[in-house]
Amino acid sequence: MRFLIGESWHFTAAAGLLLLVFISALRSSAGVPRGLKALRLAASCLGAFLILKPSAVFHRAGLERPALAVLLDGSVSMQGPAVKNGAASKFEEAVSWLGKNRAGTAAARTDCYVFSDKLYRTDCSSPAAGGAAYFEADPERALKALLEAGEAGVAPPDRVWLITDGLSPAARGAGRFPPALRKKVDLLGAGDPGIQRGVAITGFSGPGFAIAHLPFGLKAGVKTTGWAGRRLELSLRDRDGAVLEKRDFSIKGEEEVLLSSFTLSAPSVGPSVYRLCAGAPGGPCQAAKELTVSVIREKLRVMYLAGRPSFEYAYLREFLKSQSAVDLVSFVILRNPEDLQNVNERELSLIPFPVNEIFLRDIGHFDVFLLQDFDLARLAPDPNYARSLADFVRKGGGLAVLGGPSAFGSGGYGNLEPLGGILPVEVSARPDFEPGRRARAVPAPHPAAGDEARRGDAAFWRGAPALGGANSFGPLKPGARAVFNYEDGGVFVAEKASGKGRTLALSGGETWRWKLGGGKDARYAGLYADFWSRLLAYLDGTLDLKKVGLEALPQAGFIRPFRLRVLNDSYLPPGEEEGVNIDASLEFDGKVFPVEFEPAGRGLYQAQVRPAGYGRHRLKVKAGSGKSFLGSDEAVFEALRSAPDFVPADEAGLVETARENSWTYHRLGEAKARGLLKALPASRPVRTETGRFDLGASTAVMLLLAALFSAAWLYGRLRGLP
Repeated sequence: MRFLIGESWHFTAAAGLLLLVFISALRSSAGVPRGLKALRLAASCLGAFLILKPSAVFHRAGLERPALAVLLDGSVSMQGPAVKNGAASKFEEAVSWLGKNRAGTAAARTDCYVFSDKLYRTDCSSPAAGGAAYFEADPERALKALLEAGEAGVAPPDRVWLITDGLSPAARGAGRFPPALRKKVDLLGAGDPGIQRGVAITGFSGPGFAIAHLPFGLKAGVKTTGWAGRRLELSLRDRDGAVLEKRDFSIKGEEEVLLSSFTLSAPSVGPSVYRLCAGAPGGPCQAAKELTVSVIREKLRVMYLAGRPSFEYAYLREFLKSQSAVDLVSFVILRNPEDLQNVNERELSLIPFPVNEIFLRDIGHFDVFLLQDFDLARLAPDPNYARSLADFVRKGGGLAVLGGPSAFGSGGYGNLEPLGGILPVEVSARPDFEPGRRARAVPAPHPAAGDEARRGDAAFWRGAPALGGANSFGPLKPGARAVFNYEDGGVFVAEKASGKGRTLALSGGETWRWKLGGGKDARYAGLYADFWSRLLAYLDGTLDLKKVGLEALPQAGFIRPFRLRVLNDSYLPPGEEEGVNIDASLEFDGKVFPVEFEPAGRGLYQAQVRPAGYGRHRLKVKAGSGKSFLGSDEAVFEALRSAPDFVPADEAGLVETARENSWTYHRLGEAKARGLLKALPASRPVRTETGRFDLGASTAVMLLLAALFSAAWLYGRLRGLP
């Protein structure tokens, strides 16, 4: 038995102080009989005691069983068949397993829950999916809700059984689940993994975006069945079939799940396709899977080489240096190799042109080369330089060649192989520069020439400043296209793909006149910047990238997951400070429903779209940043009224999730409750309250207090005291 005080120490101190004051007053009271003082003191002590709300608590020693929480995934994917051509669903399989093993859970205090988008408490004897069956599962939210379900200060469960098929997009990942449950969760895989004997690729994933030239990782999961004692080779290949990396494994068990990763970099922007191949070393692929990664640039690295100082070099260099997304290295030739010098070269302030470093050693460090009026035959006479530049383009680089007195035919480009072979136009074998030519440029139907509204504005281009000086091009080569033409005939800008890269040829070198024209007429203020921005975006491939792209993710139920990729005007994932606005809606049967996309990473957004009915749906998305409209995209999908198809459980994903969170994984059909309960801690000794006597609420004590005060009053009256 224990005695407890119901009030805080403030009340205790106050009651004690008042009692001392009352006792002091009694001692100094003259003419009061001692018997009366005793009655008053007894009544006062009892009153002070009752102010403290005392109680007597009776306990009994015992043992407390450990706490077990069972979470059943009741989401839409769990409503599908547990096995191929089977009648029972995965959820029914989980309920059946729990019923068979319920007797074994008597050793623990067991609470059962069903979850999908939320956590619902359910009866362990007859769990029901209820409203959870219409949503995707979110194990992270369910586990966090489990810890928040109790009152403050309540300890989390000692063990959690999480039963799921792992098909929810939110079911994977480490670091998101509550740390308080680390090493406390048994992950039970429901449903047949559906993997036949042999090799199967269970997962192949990569980042939402990859930065060109910077390393990024790809993850792969492979399951082998019946391969004990054999070797397995995983090879990562590009779209052309070239092997990028290999992994070799020695298979020891009859059934193994292998997880591997690859680190690589992409040489150029745009969609990069990678193929994962699994099979015996040196043999054909027994299982393969492809993945497309959107490669973007962090900085456009430009090498700008000018054969002589000019207004074009000054203006273009200034423009490139003003672009935050461009890293520029530039050289202008101020003295030629044949120039005579009357002093020692060490005394010159001009450095020799580093031709070996630029064309051989460091050429792979750049994305785009600009050659303006550059005499390659004189300044880079070694054929290896031209060959290296051509290889740079074929591997994915961009090359823009600007005309002048030392370029194209006047620079001997027609006989300079293999550079001449990658140019988009036929080049004369004789000097072809016309310094006195002046003509206006007009856009061709090419995306690098601007949007359709700008290209179709004939009055705008008739008023644009004329450009002076030009090299005369021959016919376009097969596969080449004109970007701009001259108003009086001939090609001003042409382009051609070569291998993975692109080449531009500009016959004139006076686009700076457009820059000056913008100062006279506000209509042309942005023409120069737009012209070069689009040419550079075409050369490095970003012009082909959609700023807004909608992608349907794999789905295993009625809910349709979508991912949205957004790039800003610089073709980079926007930062938080840019404030991306997303307007998304779902159209069905003449009605429009709003759709919310939530951030899933820089430039990435995801939405779980619930169809509004059975039939064709159209999802439309628009994105902008500030006053800038970035673009739009849409996707069409069908919601069919049919029985759920069999979708194998994502066992590889569950194994990875268990490993990364220090959990344990078991197949539901092979797990036994008695074996799982061994991970529970032993019962703890506790003292259980069996009864409580509140003295302050006792009728007898209150009557005694009243009797003491009444006796003191009556005693005083009989003695004639006031």
